[in-house]
Amino acid sequence: MGNTNHDKHVVEVPWRPQPTDEEIMENMLKVRYEHAKSLKKDYSHLFRTKSRLELIRLSVYQIGVEFCYAAETAFVSPILLGNGLQYTFMTMVWAFAPTLGFLCAPLVASFSDQLRSGWGRRRPVLLMLGLAVIVGLLILPHGKEVGIFLGDDDVPVDQMNGFRWGVLITVIGLILTDFDIETSSGVGRTYFMDVCIAGDHARVLTTAMIIGGVGGAAGYTLGAIDWQQTDVGSLLGSNEATVFAGVVIVLALALLITLTSFREAPLPLMEQDPLLKPVTPKMFEAEKNRQLTLYSITGTLVTPKKPEHVPVSLEDEEEEKPLTFLDFFKNLRRMPRSLAVLYLTQFLAQAGYMSYCLYFTDFVGSTVFGGDVTALDGSPELKLYDQGVRFGCWGMALFAISTAIYSLVIERVIKCFSARFVLVGGLLAFSVGMLLMGIINTKWMVLVCGVTVGIMYATIYSVPFLLISQYHARNSFAMKDGKMVESEQRRGFGADVSMLSSMLFLAQLLISLAIGSVIDALETSAVIVYSASIFSFLAAISATQILYLDG
Repeated sequence: MGNTNHDKHVVEVPWRPQPTDEEIMENMLKVRYEHAKSLKKDYSHLFRTKSRLELIRLSVYQIGVEFCYAAETAFVSPILLGNGLQYTFMTMVWAFAPTLGFLCAPLVASFSDQLRSGWGRRRPVLLMLGLAVIVGLLILPHGKEVGIFLGDDDVPVDQMNGFRWGVLITVIGLILTDFDIETSSGVGRTYFMDVCIAGDHARVLTTAMIIGGVGGAAGYTLGAIDWQQTDVGSLLGSNEATVFAGVVIVLALALLITLTSFREAPLPLMEQDPLLKPVTPKMFEAEKNRQLTLYSITGTLVTPKKPEHVPVSLEDEEEEKPLTFLDFFKNLRRMPRSLAVLYLTQFLAQAGYMSYCLYFTDFVGSTVFGGDVTALDGSPELKLYDQGVRFGCWGMALFAISTAIYSLVIERVIKCFSARFVLVGGLLAFSVGMLLMGIINTKWMVLVCGVTVGIMYATIYSVPFLLISQYHARNSFAMKDGKMVESEQRRGFGADVSMLSSMLFLAQLLISLAIGSVIDALETSAVIVYSASIFSFLAAISATQILYLDG
């Protein structure tokens, strides 16, 4: 008989694939973008992908940070030695800022989380820290002159003894600079990610690393020039004063550009309007379940015509509470083994890096060039030392350049090999380079070692943070029978990242307190490169025990 009447009324609905996570996230960001754009102040930039040029403008403060690190690394140790301090006390002075940082940086981060300023949460703190760095930079190269003005005797270094105002002023400048630049770097990275969507986080951090490497190279090159032979150097009085003046200008400009790049949504406004909050994993999962339910009924991805109020549960509010000082140490005490091994590896790696960066120019000036910082003004020994410090800056400039170049390809290297290969290999390369530097005290080895330092530096500021991100994304910190085990312990991503960053403070504290006594006892600054080699080798061994999710 053919088709029945019932068959004639059958309508075939075209099959549509289930909405993907990317489509759902794009839908959520679109709703928030349109809503933020309609407000009195436009906050739509918080919910869109940013161009590479915008990311550079946002993260340009990192150039100022690396300029500051370059000036500190190259000149602070010689400045302290030039104030009459022995190695033992000079290295102990470096311990003040990391001690303060380990104790206070989490408090600064917590204060930033809770700040209710109309200008945002991160930018006011970043501004205050940046201004404090500038004050420290202005003080550091002039401590000796200020001390003489306050009553210190103007005598050669080998005749300096007792209390000197110059030492106190210089130490104050160092603490202001060192603590505030390291703390502001962390606040800056938080600001970068706050005003970017999650998909841009890796891009903005990589951009900051690349331009930071370029800034570091420029900063070390600035220190490698003999400014006393120029009109500018003659006007300002010394190489140190000229370099630090240049750093102040660069840092101030970089700070201004970053702070004026993108507006933050103030905390009170976000509390009143949940659609201005960043999309959290819990928000995404709730929206995904809603969309899949609607899809099962309509067969399409549903986009609301108008943004609706987003309810926030008590559990959501509990998870969004900012990290407190007590929470910081609670997470430290109850950490999973995988994180403990990762932190140990980072601590050892940072101890190796700190041995190198704090005293390398002094090593080049005294050991490679055979100079003496305590020699009389105008003597051949002091001239050799100054030449060595400037040449050491060239080596560190090469380190910064290699950091920027390696940062461009490190993600591809990880994909081609593995995170384990990249981390262990980077640490071993640095260990071998420092060992050869200690054995072969030549100019060309100073340059060769700069490349190995760059590889290691880019590695320890990418792979460990990537691993923590993966642990939290999967909510798992352990494996059993080859499978990830879901964690029952609630851990804050910010807390774990903060503790990883704090390994720098602990490493600097250890090196500052210990290595000076060893240098004085053995009467050679070659100790610093052997120390760097040993710590990095231990870090490579520890890195083999880390839980990697890529095999």
